[in-house]
Amino acid sequence: MLKSKTFVRKTRSGGVMKIVREHYLRDDIWCGSEVCAECKQESTVLQRDACIESNLCSYPHYVIPDTNVVLHQIDVLEDPVIRNVIILQTVLQEVRHRSAPVYKRLKDMIHEKEKFFYAFTNEHHRETFIEREPGESANDRNDRAIRVAAQWYSQHLKTSESDADGLKVVLLTNDQGNKQKAEESGLLVYADIIVHRLLAVAIAADSTYPDLMDKQKQSALANNLNYRHKMSQYAQRASVAFHTQLFFKSRGILNEEGFVLFVRKNAIIVLIPKFGLEGTVFFDAKDKAGPKLVFDEEGPTLNVEQHTFRIFDKVKVTISLDASNIQHQKIRMSLIDPVIPGVSVPAPEVEPQAKKPKLDH
Repeated sequence: MLKSKTFVRKTRSGGVMKIVREHYLRDDIWCGSEVCAECKQESTVLQRDACIESNLCSYPHYVIPDTNVVLHQIDVLEDPVIRNVIILQTVLQEVRHRSAPVYKRLKDMIHEKEKFFYAFTNEHHRETFIEREPGESANDRNDRAIRVAAQWYSQHLKTSESDADGLKVVLLTNDQGNKQKAEESGLLVYADIIVHRLLAVAIAADSTYPDLMDKQKQSALANNLNYRHKMSQYAQRASVAFHTQLFFKSRGILNEEGFVLFVRKNAIIVLIPKFGLEGTVFFDAKDKAGPKLVFDEEGPTLNVEQHTFRIFDKVKVTISLDASNIQHQKIRMSLIDPVIPGVSVPAPEVEPQAKKPKLDH
């Protein structure tokens, strides 16, 4: 089944471009459960005996977490006791856009056979795909897509075999509005059931494996998680800086237009829309006398000699890679326009880039 969406977009040159996006829907996407007799699946992921010792859910169940639960409880999801989890394509895409480190950890869990995590392509399934309604936000549409997929799983697994085992589908969310709408549609919903399980263990209202209650092992685990989180943040920042420097290394000095994002006491922060790059133009220097600077915090504005900089002002700057210190390379910006005597630099001559030779077929 093919769905298409057509819309028009205005180009930079002022023209109008017609865009058609095609979306294919299928009816042969597996549910991934061992108890299912309808799907003609070659292999399954979700177990028939999906039981975890818990007073909250004493019956066999599959868990469907929403995006916020995955983003905020990824450490708990990695616990070996958490198994038979359905990760919807909607959730996977949202996590990928919002946090690359969490997305990688989630993908690793899906590929780990002992976890029994199943990725369900709900955005391409004929019975679970939904279109965005007029006036509906993207976040509300995704929440509704998660509820529709959870409801489909509940109906789909209502076979004589699964009913005999008491197998149910539990939607896990920490959004009160999403929880209320899910309950109105007849779904079984818990707000952060995973966290509640650990709290129940802490007050002796539930049971789990011994290592989870060992203080020294929990302390070591928490320290390790904090260390990994901090190192992942460092790696992410270093990766962005490295690839930015690599991009500008072979391009010499560039001349680009930008906009003032922030005003500081001795500098302006400039955004270059062409590259999505933010940089700082400093107006004071250690080796020479600087211009007269007057900063107004209420504005905020910065007077440099006779010129006043405000937020969203259009400027023109040079962009270059300062490789004087090989271990601490950095991107430098200098002001071209507006022209301020003793501050602005002349515009560099930009040589046209040579066209790449065509390959012979």
